[in-house]
Amino acid sequence: MTPESLRRALAAGALAFAALWGAPLQAQEAACLQCHEALTKGKVVHAAVAGGCATCHAAIDAAVVPHKLTGKIAKGLAAEPPALCYACHEEKGFQGKVTHGPVAAGMCTTCHNPHASDQAGLLTKAPSLMCLDCHTEVKKRPHILIAFSGNGHPLGDEKRPRPVADPMRPGKGFSCVTCHEPHRSDFARLTRFDGKAGMGLCQKCHQK
Repeated sequence: MTPESLRRALAAGALAFAALWGAPLQAQEAACLQCHEALTKGKVVHAAVAGGCATCHAAIDAAVVPHKLTGKIAKGLAAEPPALCYACHEEKGFQGKVTHGPVAAGMCTTCHNPHASDQAGLLTKAPSLMCLDCHTEVKKRPHILIAFSGNGHPLGDEKRPRPVADPMRPGKGFSCVTCHEPHRSDFARLTRFDGKAGMGLCQKCHQK
């Protein structure tokens, strides 16, 4: 199914959802929130939530409790991720010479909450903590030695009164994504910049 055909299917699903209940979308959403309100609580709410539950959960008979699935996909989703996600998020933004393993496997909800989160980007936890859950080897040894001290580069998980600032993104804290792209990259190890030219990657921040 192409992204465009999936968009049409999602729209048709939303209309079918409305016809099934015979009520305005606002009333339908209010009915959903009676049980599922906690899903929409967070500092960041997925934009799709404003479009109504049927935007993604099109294959479900919500008039029956417990809900009856009308399709073969879990939770009544209109399509399996990542196809469902690509209906709104342009697929080419997740493609590159190097693709993060979970992205290539379509594991969007491994890192992102599909409804709401207290973290930027709908992450399920702070960026560096998220990364270190899988990349445990990074904490076992110094990450990118600093000069001759043998100290490792900060990882963004340090507990400090004042977090390390991100020199590349003013107003944000330093984390793994300061140097690494979380989804795709044109460079090895998912780095944001080409590090082949000597200390090229380091000099993006350490200019003096």
